[in-house]
Amino acid sequence: MKVFWYVSPVDGPFPWKPEGRSAPDHRNVVSLAKTIDRLPFAGALFGTYGHDVWTTASTLIPLTEKMRFLIPIYPGITSPRLLAQQALTFDDYSNGRLLFNLVNGTDTVLAQYGLHVPHDERYELSAEYWDAFRKLYSGKAVVHDGRYFKVSRNREIEGPTSLPVPPRQLPHPPLWGAGASPAGVRHAAEIVDTYLAFLNRPDRLSAQLGEARTAAAARGRGLDAGVALWIIVRKTEEEAQAQLRWLLEQTGADWIRHQVDIDLRRALGGNVSLDNLTSPDPQLQRRIDALRAGRIPELADLQLAPHLYTGPTPPSALDVIGTGRGTYLVGNPHQVAKVFRDLQASLGVNVFILQNYPLESEAERVADLLLPLLDLDDEWSAARAAAS
Repeated sequence: MKVFWYVSPVDGPFPWKPEGRSAPDHRNVVSLAKTIDRLPFAGALFGTYGHDVWTTASTLIPLTEKMRFLIPIYPGITSPRLLAQQALTFDDYSNGRLLFNLVNGTDTVLAQYGLHVPHDERYELSAEYWDAFRKLYSGKAVVHDGRYFKVSRNREIEGPTSLPVPPRQLPHPPLWGAGASPAGVRHAAEIVDTYLAFLNRPDRLSAQLGEARTAAAARGRGLDAGVALWIIVRKTEEEAQAQLRWLLEQTGADWIRHQVDIDLRRALGGNVSLDNLTSPDPQLQRRIDALRAGRIPELADLQLAPHLYTGPTPPSALDVIGTGRGTYLVGNPHQVAKVFRDLQASLGVNVFILQNYPLESEAERVADLLLPLLDLDDEWSAARAAAS
């Protein structure tokens, strides 16, 4: 089992609201990275909000020794040759601690970077992109003349590669990524080494992971599995639930309703809002009715499964349509550890990417209360020691 934390310059007790957000400060990011490196985390996922992740992560290389850097990449924004050069450099300086989180993004995000490709076609572009990247990183002399990218070899450099920095990870840095749509599942089955999903109700998560593994097996590949989730672990379940209630109260019903309407327009389009939304799921309908009446739903109406709740996060408000985004795992250390072990035993989930705010103090809390109860994989630490 590998447990990752989260790094972002955006922090605070509830940073999705201005009054709960602290000003970005690189000293805080440095302190957080040193804490993650000291604790038994395998590494950290870097957030894409605000600061450039490559720049942020690069400043932390000499300040850490063992944490791995899970860097989100939007394929197509950077040329595959430049990305290979960046990856080779990062791996050279960090002693092979780079991982990639493949993000195929949304139309609105990619358009900001000048990339205008329809949804399903983005996965075709991504497959071609990562094929070229892997060849370039491994040192092959690449001449790639594809639909989306054209890469020619630099003939002025002697030897088998046009990138003179030798690879530290063979055949390439591990590629992790998600994708819930049919095109996204096909892409993951073809490209990624570890398939990531948002933690959801166990039955839905099982179906999603099963579909991805079946698609991978049809291509003669296997997939490791990981989940991303929010976590509130306290000494007692009552304390953990009280913290979730506090977050909801600080966020406020008015803000949640406003953000839910924005999320609904993004997800469903048109004029969909809480005012005209209905759900055949009674629990979802109770959430809708409470917010429509200006109230925060009861915790029982936010519960997805034992110890799993939907809650507010920076990218989204409460889930009222059952997407599974913003899932919190809430409980005492033994309850939370059991959920981890059950997911590993029943669904083969071996990677857990956790977050909660404030990032550093919550990382300390998770490491103190939860991580000693888990059977953590130290394979990477042993491999790095042998390489050194």
